[in-house]
This record gives sequence, C-alpha cells and structure tokens, in this order.
Amino acid sequence: MTIELNQSTQFKVKRLEIVTKFGNINLSNAFQEINIYDSMFMPCIRGEVLIQDSVGILNRLLLDGSEFIRIAISKSDESSDTLFERTFKIYKVSNRKNVSQNSEIYLLHFISEEMIYSMQQTIRQSFTGQTYTGMAIIILVNYLKVTGDKIAFIDATQGLHTHVIPNLSPFDALNWIVKKALNEENLPNFLFFENKKGYCFVSLSSLIKEPTIFDINFNPKNINNIEDSSFLGASDMKVVSQFDFLQSIEGGVYAGKFIGIDPITRQVRVNRIDYQKTYNRTKYHLNKYPNFSGSKNREGLDAAQMFDSKVSLYPFATTRGTTPYIQTNSNQEGTIIDKTHFYVFQRMPILTNLLQTTIHLTMPGNFGLSSGYTVNLNVPTRTTKVDDGSNFDDSLSGKYIITATHHVIRPDKHETVIEVATDSTNKPFVINQTTYMQEALAEWWILILQERTVLYGGLALSKTVLTN
Repeated sequence: MTIELNQSTQFKVKRLEIVTKFGNINLSNAFQEINIYDSMFMPCIRGEVLIQDSVGILNRLLLDGSEFIRIAISKSDESSDTLFERTFKIYKVSNRKNVSQNSEIYLLHFISEEMIYSMQQTIRQSFTGQTYTGMAIIILVNYLKVTGDKIAFIDATQGLHTHVIPNLSPFDALNWIVKKALNEENLPNFLFFENKKGYCFVSLSSLIKEPTIFDINFNPKNINNIEDSSFLGASDMKVVSQFDFLQSIEGGVYAGKFIGIDPITRQVRVNRIDYQKTYNRTKYHLNKYPNFSGSKNREGLDAAQMFDSKVSLYPFATTRGTTPYIQTNSNQEGTIIDKTHFYVFQRMPILTNLLQTTIHLTMPGNFGLSSGYTVNLNVPTRTTKVDDGSNFDDSLSGKYIITATHHVIRPDKHETVIEVATDSTNKPFVINQTTYMQEALAEWWILILQERTVLYGGLALSKTVLTN
C-alpha cells in the first residue's frame, strides 16, 4: 500500500476548513503546521493545527464543541488522487499567544468524532455465549455508529464468553475486551486502534505475518533525482531502545508464574510460564532469531528458568469443566469459561518483548505509512572493519511493525516520523556463550595489539595464543 511520490514537497493541502453552524472558514492560507498522530496503542487518530491568525478567527468562532475540521491532501493542484481526506471534531484550543499587535498563534486540537461520542455514553449490556469479535462489532456498530467503510480489519477470537459490561464507555469497553481476547494460537495479543484505513480489532500475529509495504534504507540520496525514489530513504534514525534486561525480567518476558484460584471449586493451580510458552507458541515472528538472553545466574540457570521473576495471582475457572457437580447443576459454568490463565500473565510479556527494540525514523512524507503495517529496515554498519563482508547491522536490520506515526505537514514540506518495533532479530542467537565471549575478547585484543604494533613496534600475538 505504498503511495508513489518522489519528493516530500510533492503535495498540496487542497482543503483545510472549519465547519461551523454559521458557515465554513478556510484555513489553507493561515496554517503553519498540521500534526496527525495514530498509534497501535491509541484507540483513534488525533492531531492539531498551528494557526497564525491575523483576521480574528477565534473571535468570530465562539467555539462550543460543535465545530469540525476537514482536511484533504493530494499530490498536486491538478491531481485528482487524494492521499488523505478526513473530517475530525475540534475539541480544544491551546497555546494562544500574541505575535504582534495584529496577529496571534494558537493550536486547534482535533480528534476522531467517535472519541467524543464514546465519552458521552456508557454501555450497560450483558453478552451471553458471544465471541469477543462479536462483542467488538456490536459496540462499534450499535453504540459508536461506525459504518462499514471505517472498519478496516476485524480478526476472529477464540471461545464463547458471558460478560456484563456495566457503565463503561464504548472505547473503555473495547480496551477491556481486547485485553481478554485470544487468537487461534491462544495468545492474548489483540489490539484495538485506528489507522488510515479505519478501526482495527486485530491480533498482533495477523499483523506480523503480512508482507512488508516497502524497504527502508539509509544510503545518501539525491532528492533532485526523480528516478532515485527517495521515499525509501530515512533522513534520520534514533534507536530508542534495543536491549533492557531488567525491564524484560520485570515484564515476565523470560519466565514467570500464574497462580489461579477458583472460589467455586476451591482449587488452586500454579502454571509456570517460560519463554517458549509465549514466544514459541506463535507461528509468526518478524525475524529469524528471538530476543532472548542465554545469560546464566549464580545458580547456573538462565532467565527462562527463574519463574519467580513475575507472579500473577488471579481467579480462574478451568477446573469447572471437569467438576461433576457443576456439570450436573450448572452446565453453563463449565462450558463458557474465561481463560484467565492464558491472558492475565502472558499479555504483558508479549508486548514488552515486542517493544524491546524500538526505533524512530524520519521519512519523507508518506500517508501510506500507518500503524499496523510492516516495513523492512536495511541499517548499515557503523564501522570501518567488516569481517563477514556484510554492510548491514544484523542487530538492527530486519522486519519491523509500525507502532505509531506522526505526520508533520508544513506549507512547503511533509515529513512522516514513524516508530517501529520488532520481537526478534536477524543476529544469530549464540548458545555457547563462553566460547562466544572468548572469541570476542580475542578479536578485541588482537585489534589493540595491532594498534600497539604500529605505534610501538611491539610483537602482536596470534589469535591461537590468545584463545589458549
């Protein structure tokens, strides 16, 4: 779903207007910057417009919450292809400052109308023998009045459930449901968010297995060369996080324990969960090798064997399906079961592992980039010595999922800042850590001794001597 533009200046804000009860106000010549945000961890799209006002727009508006803002952006004045076209609800004005005696600047904040509508109502409904997918569709269609063209992707969930949703707003109810939903692999990795295509109630596994929309590289490019396709090049990269052993342990990525208590059958179950039960259960990963540490502690155990790293205590009901009394007197209690032992503990490790490697990229403006899509990164090595002949950094290169986007649109420039994350790497996992460290230290000492040989004429030892 890539939009074929050659330069970030090849666009036109064809419509930017406020819709009020008294008529429309054109802002095309008054805006300084438009910011549009979407995220896999945010239910809807939001943004703001920076306005430099010299005609007293706010004085004439009398904002009361009924105003909308229409945005339409195309490739050029003559183009009929619209890259982005949406209508949002204006909900706030902030940062109002005087520029001179005759002008001022301020921010107009906007958001998808469904957010306003969600905050104005609550759900009081019971669902009996219903899938979480069915509940999500009912909330989107019946409560939020979302039409089919704004529903981008609805994924199937496992099992039938009985729940009463008392006094939750529609968005709060969807976020509550998404934390309980299990995919076909019994993994609690569902997400609810809005991207450019619409609302998505989808599992992370489904997003990961989709093909990448394009490759991103970091080679210098001549933006004046039309055939150079600069849309594949990132102008800036910031590695936000790549490795955090403490956070992974605390988040239960490597190992943990679920303690389930059934108040009806009065039974207690302890479920030990290691790395394989969360990471290896899914058939789909972004790259070849897991983000796993083989480090041994003082007991000679690795992180996947330390089950006290994270402990979750929660009610569970799996024993009811095999309890004769319940099967005889309340069959529904034994057939419609909330599988808390599958999602209470596991959801946090899955998301923590995904965000362990997070990168921010500044790209030429492209509305094809949106949350939930996958891209491939070709990150060059930052070294003068490449032993294996590869010019790419295997610890950073590979397939990533876009977790958030930020479109920055100015009168003369459009940039897209994306946040990407991955649950795996293309750098091979080393099982024998001792051998690996010996070889790494040997290579390091050889480089030091080679430098000293040049400077002082000393005798450089061979790798064989060092490793022995």
